[in-house]
Amino acid sequence: MILCAGCVRPQAQPQPSPAAAWYLSFSGDGQYVEIPSAPDLSFSDAGFTISAWIKPDSLEFSRTEGSGYVYWMGKGKPGQQEWAARMYSYTNRETPPRPNRISFYLFNPSGGLGQGSYTQESVQPGQWIQITAVANAGETSIYRNGKYVRCDEYNGPAGHGCQSHPERIQPQSGDAPLRLGTRDMKSFFRGGLSQVRIWNRALSASEIRDLYAMNQAPATGLAAEFRLDEGSGNTARDTTGKHQGKIVGATWTKLTPP
Repeated sequence: MILCAGCVRPQAQPQPSPAAAWYLSFSGDGQYVEIPSAPDLSFSDAGFTISAWIKPDSLEFSRTEGSGYVYWMGKGKPGQQEWAARMYSYTNRETPPRPNRISFYLFNPSGGLGQGSYTQESVQPGQWIQITAVANAGETSIYRNGKYVRCDEYNGPAGHGCQSHPERIQPQSGDAPLRLGTRDMKSFFRGGLSQVRIWNRALSASEIRDLYAMNQAPATGLAAEFRLDEGSGNTARDTTGKHQGKIVGATWTKLTPP
């Protein structure tokens, strides 16, 4: 054995987590939050940004839909599809498979194929991840823990070097509620959600970095902010005062600092 008196063992890096004492936990079986529809919760031509901290407690979800995914946030119903954030089970039926994929999609009102952006880096059960997605001027982009991942065209070439796609998506607002933990009551997310925010504009890359690093949520264009840190009760409060969510089954959980 060789001993090195001057060597320093590298310290494990703390895992990221939301700046909150509590979060809302979903069992993956019928639990969700429902917020009544409002125009500022829908995509608009002025731009659209969503952001949330998510903590998958499993990589294999029991109540999935489609090719094996769950919606953890979204707004839409038959004939009025709008937008959604989903996560795929590690084992899914896509070709090629999509393990660890977390996606944001826009849809035409009729539904069917949507278009958006995704991140597919490794996911560990119980680990917090901040996901931010932006839609603006014919393209979507996605950020993971404040870092840009990719961008995609959803309505023709945007001229910014994003991934092109044949689908042409022209999202429209509808009267479906916004739901957290599910979207259309067919699939259910298992894990934690915290710091859910929506803006009626496209956040810049620097704003997204600061949102992650310093929890600085820009006030301009902020349509809703559900911090999900109340710790008790059946109401998810919006700090902007414009919206209020009804909690169905989901439970408050104390956040343990990393």
